[in-house]
Amino acid sequence: MNGSIIKYTIGKLLQVLAMLMSLPLLVGLIYKEGFTDIRNFIIPIAISLILGMILVRRGSSQGHIFTKEAMFITATCWIVFSVIGSIPLYLTPSNYPSVIDAFFEMASGFTTCGASVAHDLELLPHSVLFWRSFSHFIGGMGILVFTLAILPKSNKESSNLMQAEVPGPTFGKITPKLSQTARVLYLMYIALTIVTMIFLLFGGMDLFDAIIHAMGTAGTGGFSNRGSSIGYYDSRYIEIILSIAMLAFGVNFNIFYFALFRSAKQAFKSEELWWYLGIVGVSALLIYFNVRSMYHDEIYSGVSSIFTVSSIITTTGYVSVDFGSWPLFSRNILILLMFIGGSAGSTAGGLKVSRCVVVFKSAINQVRKAINPLRVNVNKMDGKKVDRDVEDSINKYILVYILLFVVFMLIITLETNNFESAFSAVATTYNNVGPGLIDFGPITTFESMSKLSKLVLTFAMLFGRLELYPMILLFAPTTYKNLTSKNHRLL
Repeated sequence: MNGSIIKYTIGKLLQVLAMLMSLPLLVGLIYKEGFTDIRNFIIPIAISLILGMILVRRGSSQGHIFTKEAMFITATCWIVFSVIGSIPLYLTPSNYPSVIDAFFEMASGFTTCGASVAHDLELLPHSVLFWRSFSHFIGGMGILVFTLAILPKSNKESSNLMQAEVPGPTFGKITPKLSQTARVLYLMYIALTIVTMIFLLFGGMDLFDAIIHAMGTAGTGGFSNRGSSIGYYDSRYIEIILSIAMLAFGVNFNIFYFALFRSAKQAFKSEELWWYLGIVGVSALLIYFNVRSMYHDEIYSGVSSIFTVSSIITTTGYVSVDFGSWPLFSRNILILLMFIGGSAGSTAGGLKVSRCVVVFKSAINQVRKAINPLRVNVNKMDGKKVDRDVEDSINKYILVYILLFVVFMLIITLETNNFESAFSAVATTYNNVGPGLIDFGPITTFESMSKLSKLVLTFAMLFGRLELYPMILLFAPTTYKNLTSKNHRLL
């Protein structure tokens, strides 16, 4: 690998992090927070700037970013951002008594997981509350995508960086230039966030709360500044607005682009979109009929069902009711939705609807072939044949995904004897959802877990958000055998 360009790129990204952390610092100044709270952000900003300058000076912009370099940069960047970003939280010991707690919370923010160890959110400074949710906003569309959007130049090989970070089985540019693609994506992302914030203001939220929840919705992260999350507001209007917004951010952003700037009719022919909406509709109906006897108000049970399904399938993790107390049938549907996730090219986590649809169709074709061996079956998406290479890559991805899930699960069961608690804890972090079930349900946090379990689940979040391979490459011993500072690629 080209060590020089790796150091140079990570150095530039650290400078971007310093710039991003100036926003919560500004929030602290606006709310006239004390010197200690302000200092908590000055320290990581200084560290990020100094370390960034050192790496840029020691590195070089000359050379190429191939797939291996891109994945290494992506994985390293996300871990370093989570570590440096956790410093303000660690310096707020009332909620984050250990380095592991702060690292868990910040990784949960950047990966848009939303799982938390905090217990007294209302006591946190405004700057920290803003930083937690702003990390969702940054991580939702992607740290590297943001960087590519603001860079004055980007070469054609920068697509490797975007490919390594953007979730989904395939990646495609929507404009001829990659930097322009990144800017278009971020402009749509920001516009949708602002629209969400405005509608939340109409629902009675104050400006700060509306900004926090709009960013959490945009990144499908789910951090709230209220201990009881959306349940604090007890508003059907807010729940409906957030349900619509969460579902929107769970849609492939390419569809929005084509609907706005090209052919809306063609955009809405997306097969993944209709599968996604169909899964949401069927799941919400099944849960509604299963839980309506628990509530006296039919409207309340209906809205709660839609809101919870929207929150879980988009892996946002906002909570309006204690769905951990729902019947097992409904809880099992929610666990399935955790794994399915949103659309490819969205800010949502999970396996992605398109992968699940391709695997489902492949399974149906295999059954048909078993019944009639001479039958020729073609797997199609959007009326086009799915390449054999794409099918193979999806099957291999899911195999690796399952193997890693089992490893994380086995480690967590060293501490947790309740199977549903352990399973949901791994499922919710690995798929970047947030709340789990039973011991780690919607009204509890991960605070009680051991440091080992918290650390394991933190890396489960990172593996899930970066779709496995960048993190596997980072921890593979063979990665470092050919690491060099020369400006050319070594095989």
